[in-house]
Amino acid sequence: MRPPGRAGRLPGGPRRRHRGVLPAPADRAAPARPAAGLPPPRPGLRGRRAARPGTAPLPRPHGPAGRPRRRPRPRLLRSRIVTTVIPYFDWPARSADWADDLVEVFQEVAESDEFILKSRVERLEAEIAERTGAAHAVAVASGTGALTVILAALGLGEGDEVVTPAFSFVSTASTVALRGARPVFADVEYETCLLDPAAAEAAVTERTRALLPAYLFSGSPKMGAFADIAARHSLHLVEDSAIALGAEVDGKPAGRHGHAGVYSFFPAKPAGGIGDAGMIVTDDPGLARTARMLRNHGQPAGKRFYHELLGFNSRMDELTAGFLLRKLPHLDRLLERRREIAAVYEEGLRPLAPALLPPPGGFEGRSVYTYVVRAQQREELRAHLAGQGIETAVYYPRPLHLQPAFAHLGHRPGDFPVAEQLSREALALPLHPDMAPGAAERVVAAVTRFYTAGK
Repeated sequence: MRPPGRAGRLPGGPRRRHRGVLPAPADRAAPARPAAGLPPPRPGLRGRRAARPGTAPLPRPHGPAGRPRRRPRPRLLRSRIVTTVIPYFDWPARSADWADDLVEVFQEVAESDEFILKSRVERLEAEIAERTGAAHAVAVASGTGALTVILAALGLGEGDEVVTPAFSFVSTASTVALRGARPVFADVEYETCLLDPAAAEAAVTERTRALLPAYLFSGSPKMGAFADIAARHSLHLVEDSAIALGAEVDGKPAGRHGHAGVYSFFPAKPAGGIGDAGMIVTDDPGLARTARMLRNHGQPAGKRFYHELLGFNSRMDELTAGFLLRKLPHLDRLLERRREIAAVYEEGLRPLAPALLPPPGGFEGRSVYTYVVRAQQREELRAHLAGQGIETAVYYPRPLHLQPAFAHLGHRPGDFPVAEQLSREALALPLHPDMAPGAAERVVAAVTRFYTAGK
């Protein structure tokens, strides 16, 4: 039967729109009941469904002592079902790790009558500022929101240019375009996938106002070189360090090499929260004050309904801040676990060069977000791994200059050859703190079999 509220065909009748639960046929068996000794369906979707007339409770697998057992996720591959045994992200495990904290934070916030930009947000801003050594930290609704707010606070707009990588997540460039400025793409380094300083400086014109390098995957841009370029050309330097809270570059925290840096707390990030959230760090008090107004509809602190600027709704909520306050003390441990997994990949996959090229090694001090290799026969390798229950991801299947959203810039295939080559070769392997012992070694073995079979 189709779900309630969707178009369907009743047995022996015409297609029609129906709502609610359809009457059960007279010959339908009685609703299923849990086996003896097992608990009844828990409250929620299963309990509500079981209580409806003419419906059966959803089946629940049970493990020892009647406890629910998580069912492996099936993937359809070439007309056969393959069970995912090594997921790219293990969301259920992550949720289980923080279940008590989530419940406690929710209860605390619900009882506090504080929901947006209140005491927990202020405490989180103070902790991020202390951790990074920044004079100011400004909490916003997302990493993209952080870029949007800081570019607006810098006054970037129509007629301005911002140099940014041709190979990155879209917000590195879209936030520039949405300001009315022009994202000027520059090619990236093949080994690191990061913005090439020489290419970036070659793209500077008399209209350039800012450089916007991005931290990507497990790497950090050459921030010393970008700081020198910015100084030579009197440019703003903004770090898209969304993935890199907790990392260091040349002895300084990521995000602290320019006029401002941004972080993301999207759940998949190393410092991920329970939804979208972001943070801006800067030493400039004027920039921080403007950013605080812009995130909240242009209102200065303490002047509600007085709008000094045209701003945004980019405010962090107390639930997210409360959860992050509990997670931040564990960030260094979580980052170290990511580095351990990356080191397993590094050791095991390096012998496969040149057919498969791991990212540069030496992960100490880095924030390893994803482990992206450059793979010949990438799609064939993906299919091989999927057939063994190993999930992968492609970052990114199309470079930014060839995205339809940037067609107005007039770029053509071949304009940024390294970015285009990476879009054909880059493949992300599973990497997260909840990976089971031995899982990374199994991935290495599966990749090795693909490239050595028949040799």
